[in-house]
Amino acid sequence: MNWVVEIKGKKFAVEARYGKVFVSGAGQLLVDGKQVKAWGASLWGLPKEVPFEIAGKPALLRRRGVRDQNFDLLVAGKLVEQA
Repeated sequence: MNWVVEIKGKKFAVEARYGKVFVSGAGQLLVDGKQVKAWGASLWGLPKEVPFEIAGKPALLRRRGVRDQNFDLLVAGKLVEQA
């Protein structure tokens, strides 16, 4: 999944890469191509939330629902539309 976030006039590319198999869930989070977070496989699937920062702003990757394999991205509490 991909997003473009603009903070103080600068654009940041955010990408979430993860296994699509429910029981895997391993993945990584990249900002401008650099890994900022990673998580291992889990029988519980994807993590519910992955907190991080973009240019000093709080950001949160949040899983949709219990079994959904998609995420929403929130920056400073605001939902970011997918690219």
